[in-house]
Amino acid sequence: MRRIALIALTTLLLIGCTGGSDDSDGGKGGDATATATPKPTGPPCADIWKVGAKLPADYKSCVQDGTAAVQDVYECTDGTKLVAFNDAMYAVTGGQIEQPKVAPMQDTEEYGRAYSACTGE
Repeated sequence: MRRIALIALTTLLLIGCTGGSDDSDGGKGGDATATATPKPTGPPCADIWKVGAKLPADYKSCVQDGTAAVQDVYECTDGTKLVAFNDAMYAVTGGQIEQPKVAPMQDTEEYGRAYSACTGE
């Protein structure tokens, strides 16, 4: 009986020593196969979002303070997209960037017209 207990204890110790992680992450406890979150790419938002400027037809996103911009994108019935940037400016891709004088922007008549023209709603 004593021999069986010794074998069981040894087995548990060996499992405890080898069965957790491979420690290839320097003991940080993370998954060694995980990759870092990719940094957002795109032009700086300050270069794109200027009142009266034209939003590029191929616009996807921009970067502000090292992170992807806050924006809502709506598919338009004509194949363009309505982009609302930072809840302050909007434009249809290929169109002029507008900034309503009233906040919240989404409650303005002009934005409502642009949204309806885009989505058909």
